[in-house]
Amino acid sequence: MLTLETAIPVYNYHWLCQKMKDRGRVCIRYNLGQIYGIINGMRPEDGSGRHWLVTIYDNGNSSEVYVRAE
Repeated sequence: MLTLETAIPVYNYHWLCQKMKDRGRVCIRYNLGQIYGIINGMRPEDGSGRHWLVTIYDNGNSSEVYVRAE
């Protein structure tokens, strides 16, 4: 049985920035599952300061995911 998570987790903005700075490997959960890798960049999604498009790099591939941060 496959259960999809419907609630989007909220991340700490300062943690996201620290992980991007120290190049630590992260796991980001989002509504379609989870993704592992290094945060390669962040850009605002809507200008509110709480919604971000985060670029994750892993094994030669990059993906962009929507992240809510407080």
